[in-house]
Amino acid sequence: MSGLPLIRLRWLTVLVGVAALAGCGSSGNGGTPFFSSVCDTGTQVQLANPMPNQSGVSTSIGQVIIVANGNNNTLYNTYTQWHALLSDNFGNPISGGQLNLVAYPSGPHPYPSDFYYSSTIPPLTSGSTWSVYLSRTDGSCQPVFVGTFAT
Repeated sequence: MSGLPLIRLRWLTVLVGVAALAGCGSSGNGGTPFFSSVCDTGTQVQLANPMPNQSGVSTSIGQVIIVANGNNNTLYNTYTQWHALLSDNFGNPISGGQLNLVAYPSGPHPYPSDFYYSSTIPPLTSGSTWSVYLSRTDGSCQPVFVGTFAT
């Protein structure tokens, strides 16, 4: 019987290790990993182009444009340290280019003071639903969900 507590301790150690590793993975649905905080843009953000929930988007759109509320926030002050991440409905990721400030006068105006950022993306797969996230380029936080669209 003296070996029983040692066996239980070993199993507990294995289970804790498995739980920790599972927490480091992405669930593909915007879940927060075990040991990471969600990226904080310091403001509200949403898709501007394509529009949120838009379908029939061209696979060769070449960029996503995100609109943010104002310029007195973390995103505006550090936008060159952010990029878009896309994930299709099968969990296949695509990394977009570094954010750039862009003019988009014909874009949506959901906020009192709109600032637009673009991220270049490669050609997309047709017939897919894409989730768009913002992430810091250094990977220091869990990407924050921005919106979805379909090709």
